Amino acid sequence: MKEEYEIRFFRRGDEDEILRLLQLAFDGWPHMDLNCSVIEHWRWKHEDNPSGKSIVALGVSDGKIMGCSHTIPMRMKIKNGVFLCCNGVDVAVHPHYRRMGVYGNMLDFKRRFEKKAGMKLHFTCTGNRILINRLSKRESRFPFKIVNLIRILDISKHLKAMPIKKGWFIKLGYRFVKFMNELKNAYIAPVSKPDLQISDVNRFDEKTVEFCRGVSDHYDFILERNPEYLTWRYCDPRAGNFLVRLVREDDQVLGYSVLKINRYNGDYPVGFIVDLLTLPERVDVAEALALDAVNYFDQNDVNIVNYLVVQGHPYEDVLKRCGFLDSRIEINLFYKALANSDELSRIKKSSASRIFFSWGDHDSLPIQ
Repeated sequence: MKEEYEIRFFRRGDEDEILRLLQLAFDGWPHMDLNCSVIEHWRWKHEDNPSGKSIVALGVSDGKIMGCSHTIPMRMKIKNGVFLCCNGVDVAVHPHYRRMGVYGNMLDFKRRFEKKAGMKLHFTCTGNRILINRLSKRESRFPFKIVNLIRILDISKHLKAMPIKKGWFIKLGYRFVKFMNELKNAYIAPVSKPDLQISDVNRFDEKTVEFCRGVSDHYDFILERNPEYLTWRYCDPRAGNFLVRLVREDDQVLGYSVLKINRYNGDYPVGFIVDLLTLPERVDVAEALALDAVNYFDQNDVNIVNYLVVQGHPYEDVLKRCGFLDSRIEINLFYKALANSDELSRIKKSSASRIFFSWGDHDSLPIQ
């Protein structure tokens, strides 16, 4: 018999039920080691975002929450304008209520509100095969390919910790690609590096304003960065233990990196260069930050490190010079126009060097 349910917005007091559903659906949520409670992390993410509180649609049956879908507001620089957009995240439906249209109804419910709020575009980045199949029918794929680069010190150790089918074949292929990358790098002249000051910071201050403006002016597509947003995203203790490294030269901010060791799987920590961004044309700074990141992960005995980049962006070559390879893991970014807009169609003619997307923009980190 078909179950009856309603779709409604979040109300104060729903948090505990939402978290139980997320942890059931994802076999643990948020799949990160935290220094705070899960509810504090949820509130940081969905209530304290400087761009606004998240839009949260819930599926409710017999008074119980059996579905949830969150939308995080964000400001995107697209071509010559900055627009209020949104990112679909943290979607879950209780197993008993799947294949009943709950996901689609929550999405449609949110969309009407997103349009009324003046949001321009809705983005969703997911690795879930079910969501990929559904979104492929409803939304458009982002016009640039996004790849995850990986650096593995010991492929045998990795395959032992993360067993996969035909592991011997993967091991052989990885060693061959690694050898070819090293051979290629041997014929590339090293980038000249000035005397750069790289230091840890626990907040982004007013000195990063000019840096953010210079970065924004260069890109045709990038999540808008400013000191308030960056401090919330990477420096709030509830966000998830990030290490922020800032590069200065003569007191000018040239770039930053955000590093994360995810110890959710205690026996096999996974490293991430969550974000890495420099002033335009400062490839030397990007390489200095990449090498700094490699040293940090090596010192902490992290066997695998991930880095997300738009294929063809200059940072792709920078990271490959530092030993990173294409993981062949597909990164699926979808978008839906919520208002009459041709901005996304216009960026199709942009160069990959003017498109930026990072793990920090993705919202969540995988655990392998």
